Parts: sequence; C-alpha cells; structure tokens
Amino acid sequence: MGFDTKNKATSQQPPYPLRNDSPHFRKISRYIGSLSLVLIAVSVAYYFCPGHLLARAAVAAGHTAHGQHLRASDPVCPQADALVPGVNHDLWLTLGEALSTQGFQDRAVYAISGAVKIKGESFGDMGPVGNDSRWEVHAAMHDYLVRAFPLINKFLKREIVNTYGLVYTWEGSDPSLKPLLMLAHMDTVPVDEDTLGAWTHPPWSGDFDGTYIWGRGSADDKSGMIGTMLAIEMLIGRRFSPTRTVILAFGFDEEIGGVQGAGHISPVLQQRYGPNSFAAILDEGGSFGEEYGSIFASPGIAEKGSMNVRMEITGAGGHSSVPPAHTSIGKLAAAIVKLEDNPFEAHLLRESVIYRRLLCLAQYGADMDPMLRQKIKDSMTSDQSLLELEKILFSGAPIVKTLVSTTQSVNVIQGGFAPNALPDRASAIVNHRIDSLSSSAAVKARDTYTLADVAQRFNLNYNPFGAQNYHSAAFTGNFSLVATTLLEPSPISPTDGVAYHILSGSIIAAYNAYNWTNSTHSKGEGDDTIFVTPALPSGNTDTRFYWNLSSNIYRYSHDNFGSPDHPLGGGVHSVNERLHIRVFLEMIRFYLTYILNMQEYRNI
Repeated sequence: MGFDTKNKATSQQPPYPLRNDSPHFRKISRYIGSLSLVLIAVSVAYYFCPGHLLARAAVAAGHTAHGQHLRASDPVCPQADALVPGVNHDLWLTLGEALSTQGFQDRAVYAISGAVKIKGESFGDMGPVGNDSRWEVHAAMHDYLVRAFPLINKFLKREIVNTYGLVYTWEGSDPSLKPLLMLAHMDTVPVDEDTLGAWTHPPWSGDFDGTYIWGRGSADDKSGMIGTMLAIEMLIGRRFSPTRTVILAFGFDEEIGGVQGAGHISPVLQQRYGPNSFAAILDEGGSFGEEYGSIFASPGIAEKGSMNVRMEITGAGGHSSVPPAHTSIGKLAAAIVKLEDNPFEAHLLRESVIYRRLLCLAQYGADMDPMLRQKIKDSMTSDQSLLELEKILFSGAPIVKTLVSTTQSVNVIQGGFAPNALPDRASAIVNHRIDSLSSSAAVKARDTYTLADVAQRFNLNYNPFGAQNYHSAAFTGNFSLVATTLLEPSPISPTDGVAYHILSGSIIAAYNAYNWTNSTHSKGEGDDTIFVTPALPSGNTDTRFYWNLSSNIYRYSHDNFGSPDHPLGGGVHSVNERLHIRVFLEMIRFYLTYILNMQEYRNI
C-alpha cells in the first residue's frame, strides 16, 4: 500500500484544498530532544505517544535501526500543507514579528508569572461551591485577569458561571458560522508541603530566571489560559474583528473532574447554541517531539472512559477468638486476586487510534527500523502480521498494551475496626480505564462474570451493579458491585474533515514559522518539517462535558516538553513545574495561527 523505503518523506496534499499562500519560510534551526513515552506517561497525567516505546519494542525483537523513509504520497497518514492565513496574511506576519520582540516577551512573562502567583489548588474532598471556602481563591484570579487583559474585558462579553467559571464571547460578524470554542482551566493540582524544600523556586513564586517561568500551573494549564488570552489581546490590539465567533471557557476544577466548572459551563452553552453547534473545540492536550528522527505533533482525538467500582462483602461479625474459615476481608482478598489474575484482554485493532498512529510513525519516521516498518505495513492487510506486531509491541514495550485495552487497578481498600473483632464488612475500589472502543456495559459484564465464582465459592448473595446474579440459600454474607463513578469513552473525532486539517495545517505553519535561533537545541538532519498524527491521551480533560456540542474535539497544546528533565520544561503535577519562555511563545504563535485560520473557512 505504497510503503516505499527509498524516498524521503515529503508533505502530502490534503484530500481537499486548503489555503497555502505562505511565503517561503526560513528553515528552523534547532533540535528537539527525544521524548520517551514512558517518562511522559509517568510525569504528564494525560498526554503521551508510543513512538519511542515502539523503538524499544523493535530492539527487543532483535531489530537494528537505520534510516529509511516512506512516500508521503501514500494515503496511509495524509498530511496537510502548512496553512497560514490568506485574507489576514499580513496581519499574521506582523504578529509573528511582534512575538520575537523583547517587549512582547516581557509582556508574556508578566502575564503568566502573575497568574502562577495566584493559588488555585483543587482538592479531591472539596464540597460544592458555596459550601467550601477553599473555592474562594479563584476570586483573585478573576480580579487579575481583569487587570492583565484590558482589551479582552473591553471587547469581549464576560460571564461568570457558578461563581468562578469564566466564559468570554468574542462575537463574530457572520452569525451563520458555527463558533470556535477554546477551553482551559485555572486550577492546579495541590503542592505537597513536604516537597517545598525540593523546589528550585517556590511553587507560587512565578519567578522568571531568564529562561523558565517557575511554579505550579505554569505548564498545566495556566499557560493555556494565559496564552490564549494573550493571542486574542494581540489580535484586538491590531484592530482585528472575527468573522466566526470565538468563545473561551475556563473551568476551575478540571484537576478533580470539572463538575463545578465545566460541568456548569457546558449546560449554559448548550442552552444558548444547541447540540452540535460549534465548529470545533480545542482544549489542553498533546504536544510535539522527536520520534524515529522525525518531529511528530500529537493532537488527542479521543479519550478513554473511566469507572470506579466498589466491591463490598458483608457478613456476620463476632469475636476473633472464634473465627470462620474466611472473614469478610479474606473473601474480599480472594475477589481482588481473582480480578488481578484475570486482566482484560488486550488487542491491537486496526480501528484504534493507537494503530492509526503506528501507521503515521511508520510512514514518516525517518529512522524507524526497517523490519518494524515492514511489519506495520504487512499488518494492514494480514491478520497474522497484526498478531505478530501486537506480540512485538506488548513484549518490548508493555505500556503500549495499556493504551489499547481496558485496565483495572485496585487502589483503595477498607475493612475491620479492631484486632479482636471480626470485620462485618470489607470493601475495595477498583479503577477501570475503559478502552476507547469499549463501553461501561462491557466492563460491568466482564466484572460480573469474573467475580461470580467468588460468590459461589463463599455462598454469598451476589448483587453486581443492582442485579441479583446469584443467591445462596445458605448464604454467609452479601457481595455487591457498585459503579461509584462512570465516564464512557469519548467519541472519536474525525481526522478526514476540514476542522482537523485546519488544526494540522496550523500546527505545521506555527512550527515552521518559529525561530529557534539561540535555542538550546541545534538543527538535526531531517528536522525540516513536522508531521501530525492522531493520538490518545492517557487521561481526561474538561472536554468530557462538551461532547454533544461538536464532533470536532481536539486536545492539543503545541508545547514540546513532557518529562521533568526535558530542557524545555516539565515538572507537570510534580516538583519544579516550569515553562520555558520559548515554549510559551510557541504556544501563543499556534493560538494566533489557529484562530486566524478558523476565520477563513465556511464549510465546518
């Protein structure tokens, strides 16, 4: 199917015309350090790509890597051309020049630093807004945004939802065009006070050392919120008025599920605009980095689901001097062992996002091992080759297995109250991350079936998920399964429509336009373009509340850091969270490019 190992990859035309009237860009001078998926999966809760894991899998299979290429003319992983604004081309160039000035850098540092200085931690035990005073910290952020962005507060309609959620509406001149919705969140994960001494700069300092802005939220996700607002402030300052309405929605509890923030904002937008009323939705998400000697950007097009299942076994208590053969805790332990001995089956399916990403890596990865490349090629038409590829990946890079399957993890256990008293109940919480091609119903059915023999073994009345599945006349207790939280897998956003190609073209244009002169990186061979491939984030974002507002939901931040030791930033959710100023300017350039490009297409 057109896999050619002799010709170097070049850009491919999209399946329909996109505007491409940009001037010749100067080549970028820089080298992006290799990102390890394992490090990304550990240090970033939500976004990672399997490319380096595949490389390790190839090594595990005894392959030797050396450079070979595939033709971009094959429709395996079509790429958009760099897409720069046409009608607003001069404006885009002017804004790009402004981004490189010391004056704008100082402005950007001031804006993000001020936001980092405002605490906005989200804690898992917070009550509803109005009943828990810890929410009140977000009032300071509201006041700050008014001061820091005077043009936005003058020209955009500002609404407050559920006390601390923010919605900004930049009204477009053409009401027939569906709006663009851009999301971010102002809250952060907490800072463990026991780690304060390990921070190079205090976590709420917002210090800028000439290279990095330091502090909690600098990368996740105040950079997204402030970067978007800086882009719009720049556009307003150049007297730009949108044709397509742009809406900003900022939640304040994304780190603990988003119920109070996005969970209240979404109904407001649904009531106002109706279902499927937005051209596209963009939220925090994937990044870009080097894999197999090529640069790949990885916008998330779907998310796994999530379900917490409470397993509880109850029975008669009593004095521990006269114990039964198995206490409630012992029976629960048997149920846990049964689950862990029977994990969900994992298979690499051609319909999965991860498989589609493999095709892209194989087509454009300059240094992919030729045997692995051939195995991926063969898997497109051969079921046997697909099984062999699956075996290579799962054995050489086991974390890939978690991306293509439903997972289970027993994370909380409770039972007993005294060493001389038999426990009358014991419980455990099992967290499932539901495969994007599966469902909660399938997970419930599998748990019910897997644990049924535990109920029978101990003569327990079995009540999985509200149904009486097994009843014993000589029962010794009760065994119940209850889904305490449930989020279905998200819809999979299309990659063959106008919206995705505008996003892809904007990513490529922003990347190509960025000047990495004096960067810590040097330009590497083959580092002359960026390829866009769909990805599956490992976590969930606020987009979970907006699924019915658009089919075009993408999770992408246009940063290029992932691991804590990466030279351009890191520390997300951990010690020494920081943001490289060049990364931040790159993000702003992308937001500018994307907003302007979204103004120039009607058929979305």
